[in-house]
Amino acid sequence: MTQSTVRPILEGKSSDAWKIEPSSGSIGAEVRGVDLRKALEPDAVAAIRRLIRERLVLFFPDQSLSPDEQRAFMRQLGTVQKHPERPRVLEGSDEEVVVVIPVDGVSAVWHCDYDPDFVPCGICTLNMVECAADGGGDTIFVNNYRIYESFSPGMQQLLDGLTAIHRNTGNGGRVRDEARFPLVGTHPDSGRKVLLYSAHHVQDFAELLPEETELVLARLRTLTQLPKFACRHHWKPGTLALWDNRCVQHYAVPDFSGSRRLYQVTIEAPLPVAIPKAGERAQPISPIERPLPDVAPRRS
Repeated sequence: MTQSTVRPILEGKSSDAWKIEPSSGSIGAEVRGVDLRKALEPDAVAAIRRLIRERLVLFFPDQSLSPDEQRAFMRQLGTVQKHPERPRVLEGSDEEVVVVIPVDGVSAVWHCDYDPDFVPCGICTLNMVECAADGGGDTIFVNNYRIYESFSPGMQQLLDGLTAIHRNTGNGGRVRDEARFPLVGTHPDSGRKVLLYSAHHVQDFAELLPEETELVLARLRTLTQLPKFACRHHWKPGTLALWDNRCVQHYAVPDFSGSRRLYQVTIEAPLPVAIPKAGERAQPISPIERPLPDVAPRRS
C-alpha cells in the first residue's frame, strides 16, 4: 500500500497535506501532517475513521499530547471508557487515562485489551511519554482479518460456528474471570468477517473436545506469530498509536530495562456481528450468558 493508494481513502480537504506511509503489507500506517492537539474538522475525523478501517493501526509521530489532549482527541471519535480495574490510572483523569509503566508488568503476550466487564475494548490509543533508554520496548501489532482469511474455506466454516471462552488472567479488578463470545463475527465498520480473538485469553471452545480445542488453538497461536500478518513499531517520545482493538492483537517486546511510560485511553465501539446460523438473523455479539459452575461475578 503506497502513498498514492492511501490518498483515495482520505477524500477530504483537511487531509490534503497528510503524509501516510504504510508500516507493512498487512497492517499499520504512519500519519504525518495532522495536529491532534487541535479540534479536528468533521472530514478529518472521517478520514481517520477510514484509515483505521483500512490499516487497523495508525501511528502519529511528534504529537506529544498531554493526557487531557489525548482524551479530547478520543472524544472526537467516541465515548471514552473508564478503567477502574487497571493497576494504575492517572490521578484526576476520572479513571479514563491508564498509566503503563514497567513496575506494573509488561504485556509480553499476544492479546487484545478488555474493559472492566471483561469485554474487548473498542478503539485504543497508547501515548508514548518516555521511551526505554536502551532502545527496546517495541510493540508488535497483528491483523486478525488476515489470520482468519488464511484458513481454508472448510476451516473457516468450522471457526464460524465456534464459541470462544475468554479467561481473565492477572487482573483481579474485573467483574468476572470468564466470558464467552462467538469466535468469528462481521465487523460493523468494514463488513468483513474477522476473528474476535486474543491468543492469551481465548483458552477453550464450547463446542469442541479438549484435544480438538488444542489443535485449533495451536494453529491460531502459530498464525498470530507470523511476521507477514504483523507490523513492529519502534517507539519515539511523542508518538500516539491508535488501533481497532476488535480486530488487532498486540505484543509488547520485553527487551528493555529501566523506566518507560505510556498513557492509554480507549473508547467504546460495537463488537462484530455474530455470524448467523441457517434461518437466523445476524445479531451484535454480546457475552453469551451461559452460567458456569466455577465462575461467579466479582461484584454486583
